[in-house]
Amino acid sequence: MDKVDTQMVGSVVTAWYPAKAHEDDNYQVKIEASGITDRNANFKTELEISVRVPSAKDGEYRWVRVVRSGQNLLASTLLSTFRKHMEERTEIYGVEFYWGNILQSCADGIIRAYREGEPAFTVGKLTNFVPRDYAVKPFLFRGVPNLIWAQGGSGKSWFGLLFCVLVDKGMSAHGIKAKQGKALYLDWEEEPDLFVQRVKALHKGLGINSDEESGIVYKKMSGSLAANIENIAKIVQRDNISFLVVDSVNASLSGSQNDDETIREYFNSLNGLGITTLSIDHANKAGETTGKWQLGGSASKKQRARQVFELRRRREPGVNSLDIVWYHEKGNDSRLGNPKAWKISFHNTDYYNQQDDENQTLLDMVTFESIDIGDPDNPNFQSLSTQEMVYQLVFKKGSMSSEAIAVEIGTIKDETFDVSFIQKIAKESSRLTLTVDGIIKLQGSEEIEWNHL
Repeated sequence: MDKVDTQMVGSVVTAWYPAKAHEDDNYQVKIEASGITDRNANFKTELEISVRVPSAKDGEYRWVRVVRSGQNLLASTLLSTFRKHMEERTEIYGVEFYWGNILQSCADGIIRAYREGEPAFTVGKLTNFVPRDYAVKPFLFRGVPNLIWAQGGSGKSWFGLLFCVLVDKGMSAHGIKAKQGKALYLDWEEEPDLFVQRVKALHKGLGINSDEESGIVYKKMSGSLAANIENIAKIVQRDNISFLVVDSVNASLSGSQNDDETIREYFNSLNGLGITTLSIDHANKAGETTGKWQLGGSASKKQRARQVFELRRRREPGVNSLDIVWYHEKGNDSRLGNPKAWKISFHNTDYYNQQDDENQTLLDMVTFESIDIGDPDNPNFQSLSTQEMVYQLVFKKGSMSSEAIAVEIGTIKDETFDVSFIQKIAKESSRLTLTVDGIIKLQGSEEIEWNHL
């Protein structure tokens, strides 16, 4: 029996026959198995079988889908009735396929890959260990689920789309650096034409040539993520997707966001894809009346995501821009970064709609600008916690006396701060140190990637 190469994405298993076929490493047969049920000595699945055959041009080949069929890979009919069926379907191509051996080899490979899941491995030498890196630095860890949340109108989708564009082009911009790859945007919120318009506006704002195509894959979604995960897995495999955005979490759930089992199902679906993901989520509705915003739903959301960020907005009336501050709430195996802020500006253009016989306004360009949140004169500085204000002042000036910090923060917040309270913050901080004469300094060489890109 010949060896086959297999790959499992989500619950979809693909087998290529034979392993490293031909001198040019091209395969003869590809069999994709989806909708798998494995119980009671039955391994039932839907098979989609494609073959590689000569094209009309001499020396070239093409892939042809031959059949889609439901089969039990443990049934004897696979090598009898179905084998003969495949021989009849492929004899027109003038290529001899040994379907008995092909089907048996691929069936064994698919069953083994599905049942074994992720392979176990021996840790080995620790000197060769490479720490977790970023898909989008300094925000999103590669190959794990990341989550951002905010109240409505806080630019969440714009950042998700910006990351997609940067990944697609392998660009660095506005203190954000992305590794090039293929991005997939799953949209439960808006419509395809609006998405395309936004991509165009972002391209213009980033200085990307208007003739340059976008490689971002977009899919308008309905139903839950879990219900669509096999189709999504096929897209991931087909287009070699490395980065995925879910917009938004609540719309993509199969049940209540307060249900732990529903959240577990959601993250298990994402994790099965084995790629970097960004989940865009909403704040709870209670914040509309209390003014205290929290991530809506089950605490399992924060538990299952590896990186979690809260976005807070500041929008001045009559100004076509947003100030957005990112707060790092959770980072597995990493130090929490400092708050970081951007200004998103929306530039419109007027045009005449001939069909409706009226002048209209169209979004033409969207620009991002990094903001120094450590400047006490910046309105965004006032939204920081007292602890973060202390750090930002020290970080900006190198060192400050406890008395000076208490006075400056007291002026900003219009309240009185005791020096002992400021010193307590410094003592409890992992980033600051307090000298015997009351001077607060950075602890060690404070070089946090979050601030130094």
